[in-house]
Amino acid sequence: MFNFQSFEDVFESDPECSFDEDAVKEIESNRKTYEGLFVEKVMKLMGIKRPSKYYPPKSNADLRNLHKVLIETTAADHHKISVLYYLLLHLDYPTGERRLSVAFERKSSLPNKYSTYMKGLWHLDRGEFAVCPPNPRPLFKANTFQDAVQYLTHPSLIPTFPDEILEVLVRYSTKDLTLALAYYYTIQPSLTSNRAIECLISAIARNSVTEAFYFSRSQPQHTQRHMFEMITSLVLHNSPAQTIADRSVELINLPFSEVEEAWFEEYLLQGEGVGIKKARDTVLMRRIGTGKFKESMAFGKGLTGRAINGLDWNGLSNAVKDGLGPRAKV
Repeated sequence: MFNFQSFEDVFESDPECSFDEDAVKEIESNRKTYEGLFVEKVMKLMGIKRPSKYYPPKSNADLRNLHKVLIETTAADHHKISVLYYLLLHLDYPTGERRLSVAFERKSSLPNKYSTYMKGLWHLDRGEFAVCPPNPRPLFKANTFQDAVQYLTHPSLIPTFPDEILEVLVRYSTKDLTLALAYYYTIQPSLTSNRAIECLISAIARNSVTEAFYFSRSQPQHTQRHMFEMITSLVLHNSPAQTIADRSVELINLPFSEVEEAWFEEYLLQGEGVGIKKARDTVLMRRIGTGKFKESMAFGKGLTGRAINGLDWNGLSNAVKDGLGPRAKV
């Protein structure tokens, strides 16, 4: 009868097995790059205070000791079995097949939702979340980040570590945030950390300024101003050269409330955004775009700059004056 508490039963195909040197180096490198691994978070929840002391195991003796430490925790059996399953995924990897992990899943009667979740964490811990991961190597028929997201968004799962997962998806897949947004919108987690919320708003803003604006309005009131200023900064300071013009126009055409209007001007004229290139120009264009022509005239005094297609501020201000007519003196 199968007994997961027996090392020989878990690793019956080769009781003298161990992680190869390349696997150990890769795990330690990923731990440093991603500031921790998700399997270690699971181990901490199980009561293991310093997972890095035991993982990754560098020899058969270390693997046996890790098995012993896992078994001796007070965690539920399915959590212990889940981490053992995760270890077997590593041992399966060099073969290109999932023979050991599948056999263990069957013998241990590990519920499918736990194996699904651990496979998702396994992909993330390996750094397989880029569209084209660096130095890709063949895995179990498919090894892309899309598979990791599919595992982690499976309907049977209760979201665990959503803040941390979202942070990793946003911070380390900067060229394509589609999958990070897919993860969030699929599971709709309740984020609790400021870092995760900031990562999310930055991801949404890079994809759509308007969508980010309305998302910020849906958040608790005490966080709305911070998010609003983040969106403004991201658009004006972090937009690619080829999109900044369109994104800036999208920003200044948003339907700000009176409060948001005040936030906008205070941030760009007095707050942290004052140093952003073209901050004053952006405020000026917002005023013109919203019909505040007299305010624009007063604000634009003293502005200089090269002419673009023959038009500079002097020419623009004269056109505004002509358009206002007698109202300019009121």
